Amino acid sequence: MTDTTAIQLTGVTKTFGTTTVVQPLDLRIRDNEFFSILGPSGCGKTTLMRMITGFETPTAGRIELAGQSVEKLPTRKRDLNMLFQSYALFPHLSVRDNIGFELKVRGRKKFPRPDESIAEALALVRMEKFAGRKPNELSGGQRQRVALARAIVSRPSVVLLDEPLGALDQQLRKEMQTELKRMQREVGITFVYVTHDQEEALTMSDRIAVMSDGRVLQVDTPRAIYDEPANRFVAGFIGNCNLLDAVYHSTPAGASVEVAGLGPVPVNPVPDAGAGQAVSLAIRPERVSLSADGPDIRVEAGTERVGAVSARLLDAVFLGDEWRYRIRTDGGAELKATRSSGEPDDGLSTLAPGSPVWASWAVADARVLSS
Repeated sequence: MTDTTAIQLTGVTKTFGTTTVVQPLDLRIRDNEFFSILGPSGCGKTTLMRMITGFETPTAGRIELAGQSVEKLPTRKRDLNMLFQSYALFPHLSVRDNIGFELKVRGRKKFPRPDESIAEALALVRMEKFAGRKPNELSGGQRQRVALARAIVSRPSVVLLDEPLGALDQQLRKEMQTELKRMQREVGITFVYVTHDQEEALTMSDRIAVMSDGRVLQVDTPRAIYDEPANRFVAGFIGNCNLLDAVYHSTPAGASVEVAGLGPVPVNPVPDAGAGQAVSLAIRPERVSLSADGPDIRVEAGTERVGAVSARLLDAVFLGDEWRYRIRTDGGAELKATRSSGEPDDGLSTLAPGSPVWASWAVADARVLSS
């Protein structure tokens, strides 16, 4: 991945009638980057992708590919390809001919040695042994690989992928997530991936743009978006999160938030928050430590922990790789906690619902967000 720009959106807006589905936004996607546009259904992510491809014309704004303004260019004149959930393979053509069809459309003069290009694409998706088969002789995952080979065989600058794994079963989707990232790195093409699946975005992306109601709320690396969400929506949409209504307080002695059912909770100071401001307190479940033996008031690596939050266990669920717990504090607040199944559980898994427990977390792990 380089720091040069593959796609630049400036003030891009899309309105259908009186409804604005993409609010004015600026977005920069780098060369050779795996960039995901993530959001719930109806947030505007597919419309945004369609404007980049040329299937929709922006109501306002500028779209540049490799520095060239393209918002008035038809799709066929843009140096990009698309991969959709419906692979649209020709049933009467072999795998090799399905891939080669893309080169015919692009023009023979641009690809004087099409057999070499097809062979390279087949090798990249590991489908050399299936080159002579028809699509109906392939599994869903194999058809997906053929569609991807067809999208990259002409070596476009950008490949846009609109939820291409949606038709696959869960196990195959996980395998293809890793494979897609591998292929993107090997071929060195910018991938723009549109999805509502947070796991897909976190697994594959170099950076993610989180959208809601036609707006891009945050653009950052998967780790930064997970650990440092910009607001309550991002925190709740990316992964599991305890999101609690709170009121912010700040004194010379330090900052805290008042949470119903928890009381005052110490937090790191937030420069933009004012005293008495309504905020949200976000704590990831894996950062909540539970104990059946008494309050946890440890200081780990110099990080202060909030201890002595007494509660009752609501339930404990075993999911193979982890335990998931729900507790209710004595004040009535509900919290989620998780623990790796490989860690000692200190007897938590044998507790009956209603048993007393204590919860704690590091002050740095309790994030104050705008509501």
